[in-house]
Amino acid sequence: MLRTKLHGVARSARALRPTILHSCQIHDTRIASKTVTEKVAEVADKVNMKVGKGLASAIEAGEKATEKTKETLAASSAKAERVSQTAQEKAESAKQTGREKIESVKKTTGEATEETKRKANEAEGKAS
Repeated sequence: MLRTKLHGVARSARALRPTILHSCQIHDTRIASKTVTEKVAEVADKVNMKVGKGLASAIEAGEKATEKTKETLAASSAKAERVSQTAQEKAESAKQTGREKIESVKKTTGEATEETKRKANEAEGKAS
């Protein structure tokens, strides 16, 4: 009986020993102490930050493109306005030249008509 008791105690000591060693090897870390909710919140926060940074860079790129477009349009508008003014000046010059030619033709035609009338009168006078 004594032998059985000692054997039972030895057995129970061996049975307890791995549990004691096992419990000593486990230690609490910061990561292990987080709950599932905290872990999910942390991952969601990281994803949110990455998406936010990506969107911010996309917005900045869009703003730069908008500014570049505005500058290009402003330069193009100014150039088109200068070309339009030059065209208007040339058109006005052409109109003035045309008016002068018309006046010259009228004057020449008037002189020719008077000369023709004078010659017709001379011819009529000679004929009579």
